[in-house]
Amino acid sequence: MASVWAIGDIHGMGARLTTLLAALPRGPEDITVFLGDAIDRGPDSRGVVNRLLAEHEAAPDRTVLLWGNHEDMAAAYLTGTHPCQIAYDDFDWFRNGGIETMRSWERDPPACFKRECPDDLARYFSLLKTYWKAPTERFPELAHCVWVHAGTERGKPVEETHPDTLLWIRWEFIGYADRSGRLTIHGHTPTAEPEADPWRIGIDTGACRSGPLTALQMPERHIWQALPDQTVRDFPLQRYW
Repeated sequence: MASVWAIGDIHGMGARLTTLLAALPRGPEDITVFLGDAIDRGPDSRGVVNRLLAEHEAAPDRTVLLWGNHEDMAAAYLTGTHPCQIAYDDFDWFRNGGIETMRSWERDPPACFKRECPDDLARYFSLLKTYWKAPTERFPELAHCVWVHAGTERGKPVEETHPDTLLWIRWEFIGYADRSGRLTIHGHTPTAEPEADPWRIGIDTGACRSGPLTALQMPERHIWQALPDQTVRDFPLQRYW
């Protein structure tokens, strides 16, 4: 049976990503969803972006790249084209890891402040989606699931939800019980370990803040993590219900 893998917020932790991907027992029919915030804060955003581009080039039908709020801030500054309608100020991105990202492209201040987007980063932006749902003909058991960066809005189909919500929502999403039957797989809000409620599974475990980088295998509900010492552990998600 094929699986859908979701990988939480990478935030420029290239070595951790390499370790995790090498450990995952992904099959030839599996789909991998990267939940956004691949860039910023960590030391190797460029390496992460190019690894994700390589993943997409090798399997474009089985690799899903999602917008995170950090990609939105970066694209707003560098290209002027981004899904959210938020009017960021000129330094929002740099206060949130943009300087580290531009340094990985060998642009130290003040060169990092130029509004010139590296070609590989522009290519990455062009591939991003705001949400993803598994094809029901292949994954009927995941028909109730949606993959987004931050979360979903109660009572509203994801198709009708503004990107501002999908990329930025936090406590209004985490604090409510979505009784629609939808299960949202998301990152964005860091926690020490994966969190699972009946309506959501959160897998941002703070990789850029000395936490593990986490992957979730569905429908198996199994967790795989690359730890700061570059070792890998795995365990069933039910441990956190």
